[in-house]
Formats: sequence, C-alpha cells, structure tokens
Amino acid sequence: MRGNGDSWRKYRWHWKCAEKTVLTEKLIHYFRQIPDYRCGREKRHDLGEMLVCVTLGFLCGRTTIRRSLKWCKTHLEELRKHMNLKYGIASPSTITRMLNGIDEELALYAFMEWIGEIVESRNTHLAIDGKALCGATEKTKGETTPMLLNVVETVRGLILAQLPVDSKTNEITAIPELLKLLDISGNIVTIDAVGTQTAIMEQIHEQGGHFVLTVKKNQPEAYEEIHTFMDKLGAEDLKRKKAKLWILG
Repeated sequence: MRGNGDSWRKYRWHWKCAEKTVLTEKLIHYFRQIPDYRCGREKRHDLGEMLVCVTLGFLCGRTTIRRSLKWCKTHLEELRKHMNLKYGIASPSTITRMLNGIDEELALYAFMEWIGEIVESRNTHLAIDGKALCGATEKTKGETTPMLLNVVETVRGLILAQLPVDSKTNEITAIPELLKLLDISGNIVTIDAVGTQTAIMEQIHEQGGHFVLTVKKNQPEAYEEIHTFMDKLGAEDLKRKKAKLWILG
C-alpha cells in the first residue's frame, strides 16, 4: 500500500478487524437488520454482504465506490472466508442503486452499533465536530453543502458516530442526540464554541464524562466571568511571587 508509515499502520489495523470472522459476522448481522426494499427477482446479491464490502473497502482507504469494490475483488478469497458472496462482488451500478434505496438512517445506526462493539470508547478523548462535505455540494438538490456531525475517537482517528445536520446552528440540537448513542464514562469530550451550552454540559456530566469547551465573546457573560477569574488568578500568583522575593531579599 502506498503512503507513509501511519497510513500503513491504519490500513493494517482495519484489515486486522476485517479478517476476524467474529467482527465481520457482527457487521453482517447489524446490516441485515436493515429492511431489504428490493423485490424477489432483483435479489442477486445479498444486501448485508454488499454493505459489508463497501464498508471494508472504505475502511481500508478506498474513498470511492469503484475503488472500494476493486479492493474487494482483489481480496475476494479472504472475504469468502467470512461471507458467501455467491455471485462475487456486485458492480458499481448495483451498489449505487442499493445505496440510493436503503434507509440511510438505519444503515448509519447499524454501523455505529458495530463500531461500538469493536472499539473501546471509555477513558479516552472524544472530539465532536461538524464538517461540511464540500465535494458533495454539486450532487445535492439545490446544491446545498451537506453537513455531518462527527464523534472522533482521537487515539485511533476513528469516527464512532455521526449524524447529518441541516446547518451549523442545528449542531446544538444534534449534539445531545449524538451523545445518547455513546458510553462516555470517564471520557474527555471536546466541542467547539457552538456546543458550549448548559444543557450539553449537564448531559455530559450525567453520562459520567468530562468536558473541555470553548467560550468566545458571543457568550459575553460567560466570557467576562472566565476572563475576570483568570485575571484574579494571575494577580494572586504575581502577589505570591512578589512576597516570596521580598522574603528572600
């Protein structure tokens, strides 16, 4: 695989997950909970197996459907140790039609359930941040830029959960829903200024987590209170240093 050492280590970790039967079978199990919208005569490829193939390809660094399926064809023998794949790997057009037809919200929850089983998310750093998918703007109706709210486990750089949001301001209502999906006991949760809300801080505390949040001048009372407190600490520290120098002198 091309790339630096970090890319190779990440690839090796992903493939280690993919090659373990129990992990792959769990992923298929969760994906098979998604209702198959296709009629009987159209079901040449198993829905769960198609979703697993696309997922594993993307996890191993293939960022398009075509490249992801090419990766699966290259590793077909290994994949058949864990899945039937009676008719081989589906074509890009078949995968595209399947992805357009399934319930995307259920697919998202299925993936998050799987990640929750294979990744230990306690006592670590979770970063919550919204990202605009600028590359997908032209493919959406009205050419609006899609937004995703992600929870990233920063040690491995893995997204543990995500939800689509309509705009930056809607992150405030989406963050509590995202937190409910996770066990954040003992975790340090970081969020940018949009998440600095009393309700969000209380929820993190109630779920057993810790938070580091940003305060800007658009929250004048909190900003002024913190600024005054830090100035007071600075003045007290300076006073102690002067007193120590006076005693030593």
